[in-house]
Amino acid sequence: MKKIWIYVVMALITVMSAFGAAAAPESGEVVLAKLDATMKAEQKYMEQEMVLVTASGAERSRTVAVWNKIVDDEEMMLLRFLGPANVKGTGFLMKNDDMWLYLPALGKVKRIAGSAKQGSFMGSDLSYEDMEALGSKGFAQTYQVKGLNETKYGEAPVYQLVLSPQNGAGSYSQLEILVDQELYLPLQIIYYGRDGQALKKLTTFDHQHVDGRWVASRLQMEDLKKGSKTVLKVNQVDFNATIDESVFSTRSLERGI
Repeated sequence: MKKIWIYVVMALITVMSAFGAAAAPESGEVVLAKLDATMKAEQKYMEQEMVLVTASGAERSRTVAVWNKIVDDEEMMLLRFLGPANVKGTGFLMKNDDMWLYLPALGKVKRIAGSAKQGSFMGSDLSYEDMEALGSKGFAQTYQVKGLNETKYGEAPVYQLVLSPQNGAGSYSQLEILVDQELYLPLQIIYYGRDGQALKKLTTFDHQHVDGRWVASRLQMEDLKKGSKTVLKVNQVDFNATIDESVFSTRSLERGI
């Protein structure tokens, strides 16, 4: 009888240990890696509507096309404005940490470097640095995990991922990202300045399953100081698009696609 009880206890310990291992929370580094993997794609084509909304509610709408591709760990993005006429033909190219902007009125390509990356992207509430992270670079190259908690965002269980810049990189002192525990999509990001004050808030909406991947079909970046916001609405996304690597060049930026 004593031996039977020993076997029962050992079996219970084994089951409880297995359950505990299965239920063990993920590390912040794992959550960050999965978040980046969800946001990145080997290649992707999108058409978006970019709506700029002032603090008083006045709106300006623009249409953009975006090409993304990753080749041998080189992350590339080309964005081109399709309309209206005052911005049509304007292009933005990113290859890893290098950025260029093409303005048709000037007829030349301008390199974006250093502190200029912190500036507003084409009058929107997103900086060039924001475009870089949300485009294809992700967060792990610039930020490191400072903390991880579990909470809820509405009814959705989420990870609250707190990131700090590596070696003083980037213009933000901290990011707080709410990551959906099932989809590993960012539901909300709060960006903090060097003074510790919240500067901006990104919120994602209307998550859809496209070509085997989850994407947010609407994003909103709000400037918490000015009260303005920029809304990105995805009209079309194709993860199976065939995109030639030659697209991502300053020559393509100038001549158009």
